[in-house]
Amino acid sequence: MAEPLATRRGTLAVPTFLPDATRAGVRGVTSDDLRRIGIEAVVVNAFHLLRRPGARVVQAAGGIHRFMDWDGPILSDSGGFQVWSLIRQDPNRGVIRDNEVIFREPETGEKWNLTPERIIGLQFQLGSDIAVCLDDCTDAEAPHAEQERSVERTVRWARRCREEFDRQLAERRMDDPPRIFAVVQGGGSEELRRQCARELASIGFDGYGFGGWPLDADNALLSEPLRWVAESLPADAPKHALGIGRPDHVVSAFALGYSMFDCALPTRDARHGRLYAFRRGWADRRPEPGDHFYRAVRIHDAEHRVAHEPIEDGCDCPLCSRHTAAYLHHLFKVGDLSAERLATLHNLRFYVRLFELLRGG
Repeated sequence: MAEPLATRRGTLAVPTFLPDATRAGVRGVTSDDLRRIGIEAVVVNAFHLLRRPGARVVQAAGGIHRFMDWDGPILSDSGGFQVWSLIRQDPNRGVIRDNEVIFREPETGEKWNLTPERIIGLQFQLGSDIAVCLDDCTDAEAPHAEQERSVERTVRWARRCREEFDRQLAERRMDDPPRIFAVVQGGGSEELRRQCARELASIGFDGYGFGGWPLDADNALLSEPLRWVAESLPADAPKHALGIGRPDHVVSAFALGYSMFDCALPTRDARHGRLYAFRRGWADRRPEPGDHFYRAVRIHDAEHRVAHEPIEDGCDCPLCSRHTAAYLHHLFKVGDLSAERLATLHNLRFYVRLFELLRGG
């Protein structure tokens, strides 16, 4: 079992799931909601917070924790994946260069120059507990030459991030500093994935993330690239499976050595009426790769109109402990906003319970 991860705002039992609070909030629920169902840490996105409301606004509020009323650990993703994704959708939005990323707001034309140094400085402004290096993301199917450029940039940017991080620490004289994670790129190439992991490890970071889109065209987990990266990193280093969140994918990645996970899937699915539930007999059993341990409940389906039992017997979330599936079905049908909140809390509580099982609890 992986060692717990100590941060300046508490030690995280691992494996652990960090809901996406991308813009300083998990959609539809409050920080108190998250605490009550057992969430210990969240992920925000430094790039999106730079765009709105702006780093100075967050800093003036006393930092990201006070701004969003969250007293647990916060990991701030650099936004490298999001920038790449937005530019890929529309090349007019910006360009990724060897030394920087230039991004233009489509509505206003405002231009952002993102460098490794600026991204690290931004995360110090936010007051994050775990900062993530800027990386150059690519598609897993991109040509080998493009993947090579991505790895070269990612390693070079990570070195600049490390240097800026150390400079900030020396300047601020922090007694209880944040941690810094680097992100491994390399697409679907074993050679490049292992090379990137080894070079980042030689620089030295507190943890490492698996970068890039983690699924193939059929939405199957890229298990081999995940394995290459895990095998090439220090055995005792925290390994973050960025963006991996489907329950069976989590179980598979955990078996490969990953101890941290984040994904918007459970909250997004909840808002669309897709809820997770343990299959009968699995609520107290630790799942292994290949096990069919959960099911998806599509609450919009007509069969739930008269389902006068909880989504899952034995679930202690605010939905299942008080309401029936029929009631949630009704709330969605009439467009009541509490439907999304209750569904979100159910899915997040399912994840808390799943990760407790993976820890052996």
